[in-house]
Amino acid sequence: MKNRSSVITGGSGIRKREENDFYATPEEATELFLKNHDLKDIGTFLEPACGQGHISKVLKRYFQNSNIISTDLVDRGYGLGGIDFLNNDFEKVDVVITNPPFKLAYEFIEKSLSVAKKQVIMFAKIQFLETERRAELFENTPLKYVYVHSNRVAPMRNGEPLDEQGKPWSSAMCFCWFVWESGYKGSPMIKFLRGRI
Repeated sequence: MKNRSSVITGGSGIRKREENDFYATPEEATELFLKNHDLKDIGTFLEPACGQGHISKVLKRYFQNSNIISTDLVDRGYGLGGIDFLNNDFEKVDVVITNPPFKLAYEFIEKSLSVAKKQVIMFAKIQFLETERRAELFENTPLKYVYVHSNRVAPMRNGEPLDEQGKPWSSAMCFCWFVWESGYKGSPMIKFLRGRI
């Protein structure tokens, strides 16, 4: 029997998880989020799991006067590779935004909250809302918004835009953007992102 933690569903069947959990965010998903989320006076962004720059490239288009810092544990030809976000010190930035490795999402959020002065934005599966440990995290941190994609987003396995058959990726999972805002005290609010990716 296969180890359930090592396989995911998608496209035409069951695949092993990509090494280092590299499932790139389609640029259209980031664009749709930015069109619906109010970000003002942002001097510096940090994208600490930048991969091939899928999120960072969109940020550069939308925030041409901001400093976009892009790093990753693995050098994938974009940004500064070989940087372990969880085990390195970072100067404070206004916003940390990333699609973290899912198995390390909790740790990425904790670290990001210590680095970001204004907001932490994470792209993750909606299932991240589950578990007692995460419920405690959400209750004790300033989670303000959960932006849910009304249409399915299919992250790109290993950054490839097409699957083995040359078709766009498909996904059985629901993805959303989690937004923490410094100083926020209320309950989190759900917003819906309507638009085909």
